[in-house]
Amino acid sequence: MSRRERGFTLVEVMISLAILALVMSAVSTFFLGSIEQFRRQSRIAQSGMDSLIGLELLRKDIEHAGYGIPWNNIPAYNDAASGILSDSNTAPRGILSVNGGGLNGSDYLVVKASNVGTSDVCKKWTTLQVGDVKRSWVTVPANAENLNNTDRVIVLAPGSTGTNWRSMVVPAGWSATFNNTAAFAPGVPSDTRVIYGIDGPDGNPLRMPFNRADYSVSTANVPQRCAPNTGVLVKSVVRHSDGTLDTALPLLDCVAAMQIWYDLDTDGDGAVNLASDDITGLTAAQIRDQVKQVRVSLLTHEGQYDRDYTHSVSSISVGGVPVDLTAAAFLGNGLKYRWKVHTLSVTPQDLGG
Repeated sequence: MSRRERGFTLVEVMISLAILALVMSAVSTFFLGSIEQFRRQSRIAQSGMDSLIGLELLRKDIEHAGYGIPWNNIPAYNDAASGILSDSNTAPRGILSVNGGGLNGSDYLVVKASNVGTSDVCKKWTTLQVGDVKRSWVTVPANAENLNNTDRVIVLAPGSTGTNWRSMVVPAGWSATFNNTAAFAPGVPSDTRVIYGIDGPDGNPLRMPFNRADYSVSTANVPQRCAPNTGVLVKSVVRHSDGTLDTALPLLDCVAAMQIWYDLDTDGDGAVNLASDDITGLTAAQIRDQVKQVRVSLLTHEGQYDRDYTHSVSSISVGGVPVDLTAAAFLGNGLKYRWKVHTLSVTPQDLGG
């Protein structure tokens, strides 16, 4: 046999296979590492997008706290069945919160406004003039902003003084449907009243002359990627049928704590002179006059558990309340998440006007 016809020896084949195995092992390690890094970055990016959406919804609701709620001539009504931060039979307070008591000392926020519900009806309004004449809105598509006949509404008289601003119109009862407002109409052409949509057709009168949304950190239905000792920031609207909370709407996942502070002007000079985490002792009028800004701090983490990561600090201040990441409730994994404090500073637009 000539040299040209000779094959590989067994030793050469084994050496070639060993080199190939080493190369494939290196490629596999690099590929798996890249996949893991991509997965981590994807989770972080997804968390960031979810945060933007959920926080914007919360910001919008706080901005509109107090929108369309009555200030004077308050009729008898029932607030939430839970009794938490109830204003039954008194002027509703546009925004307030329970200080602490939730997960890791989280607060419990309540916003009251006509447009804080989840139905399209509560986003609509129109004017009412003498003779039961109502203004229609011209939109594309047609009637998108107009109330339907069986939508449940309230009627307010704008008023002109502190004692009659935003007065409820109560001819016999205060809850009406849009096609039954003749008794609520003003008696003279110079007077105009405002109709606010509250909820859709039901066949029963409204429970309260506004909508109410409760915000809390819930420990139910928490995604598996979230750290132990975290929950989900949810929005729960109070039902007009029985005063219980409707199905919770998740706003933000993996929340460890929520703290709320109010910047107040207590002396009426237009400048903030006091920060408080509890305004439950204030009346509706005091809240309208004094609350200038609402600050909401939320501790969440980006992405998911990362064994190769260690957070730089073991305790994080959330609105002045420390959260210990080494606490037993985190099951020893608290430092293996990328924690971030989100802070909303919101100026309410409809509390006092």
